[in-house]
Amino acid sequence: MKHRKLQCHLKLIFCSTMMCFTQFLIGSSYSFSSTLVAQLREPSSTIHLTVEQESWITSITVLICPIGLLIIGILTDKFGRRKTIQIVYAPMALSWLIITFAESYTALLIGKIILGIPFGVSTCMFLYISEITPANLRPLYITLVTMTVGLGMMGECILAMFFRCQTISGIMFGLCVINFLTLFLVPEPPMWLRAKGRVTEADEVDRWLDLGHMTHTSATAMSPPAAAVVERPNLATAVDASVPAAAASTPYWSLFLRRNVWMPTVITLTFFVCQQGSGVYVLLFYSMDVLRDCKVPWDSNTVSLFLSLARVMGGLGFAAMHRVPRRTLVMVSGGCMAVSLLVVVAYMRIFTGVQDPPFAMTLIIAFVMFMFFALLAILPMPWILCGEVFPMAVKGVMNGVVQTCGYIMWFMICKVYPSLISNLGVEIVWSIFAFFCILNVLFAIFIMPETKGKTLDEVLLYFEPEKRVKKVIIP
Repeated sequence: MKHRKLQCHLKLIFCSTMMCFTQFLIGSSYSFSSTLVAQLREPSSTIHLTVEQESWITSITVLICPIGLLIIGILTDKFGRRKTIQIVYAPMALSWLIITFAESYTALLIGKIILGIPFGVSTCMFLYISEITPANLRPLYITLVTMTVGLGMMGECILAMFFRCQTISGIMFGLCVINFLTLFLVPEPPMWLRAKGRVTEADEVDRWLDLGHMTHTSATAMSPPAAAVVERPNLATAVDASVPAAAASTPYWSLFLRRNVWMPTVITLTFFVCQQGSGVYVLLFYSMDVLRDCKVPWDSNTVSLFLSLARVMGGLGFAAMHRVPRRTLVMVSGGCMAVSLLVVVAYMRIFTGVQDPPFAMTLIIAFVMFMFFALLAILPMPWILCGEVFPMAVKGVMNGVVQTCGYIMWFMICKVYPSLISNLGVEIVWSIFAFFCILNVLFAIFIMPETKGKTLDEVLLYFEPEKRVKKVIIP
């Protein structure tokens, strides 16, 4: 029995890792911009940029991401999770190739614009892991998405110590090609295959995964998929059982007007507002500027390496606490982030006007702890929640729409941050970020649905009126 369970884990690890490797490349692109700009500032560089051009090189991928995300959302529903990732490897590989041989600002900008198309491909990974893993293991395996981003940032920082940016982008191109080929060994999730009527393929994947050994349910409950469908109907069917048969022919757009679609949309968008307002992405993109404003002289590569390490450690912490309710994690994460930022603000207030303030490591530790606790929930959880709260019929599209809004907020907060610092001052701005961290705690207490250990059907019941829920029988 233990041997069969180990085999199941190995198969899940293989599939999840191959899918999440794309996030390693995306994480590398996070820190690649600072490496690229820093090397272009060197006197020996053949490409010289203005401050305005540097800002566009840094932020253009986030601005283009919503366009790619909408495309990815549509492709995810139409072609599947794994095939969509293989499709987006085309623009990703092309972008790294262009940057490798770029000899002008225009070529670099084109490469970064194209890189923005697959920038939001994480939606596929969240969907894939949510659909292929048992409910009791989903929180554990889904941490691979955030951990690989941190590993990608760390890997790029290490490469930047030894190689030029052209060599680094060439390495990324090679990794794109390798992972594109290895993804042919990864199956589509059975849940998506059945939703598309490909029952035979779904049964084959179920037999290959053999996940009956991974759950705590009895053997009867883990009967073959066909029997499970008969004994436990899909929520969409069960909830709509009281609707006249003529409603089955309603147009596709009418699905988006249902309560179990618009309500999770409002909740996830609210979560994104709280997340982006916490300043976590500002610290990632403006780490050197933030520390400079706080009068802490640190090398940009060193800071990026410390923050990347904090991301990895936070991701490991998230994985270690996969049995903890998600609302609890969000409360702890947001609360500790708020405390970290309040320490930063208090330090700056106490030593206002001091040329060389003492205990400079206090700020470094506070920001590292801020990033660590962000990885426990606030940074990954909104993206994860999107993959768990929408019905299968609209999951890909709504993930694209909601996460597009998340990336637009991301771009806006990063773009206006320098202006906010100039007009309001660093203390007020980071006090505002601390306030949003507290809002994350309140969101978890009063609004956020608990999805830990729940199936898609059980999660969707949260958004249905109580009278209709009573009509749905879940064994």
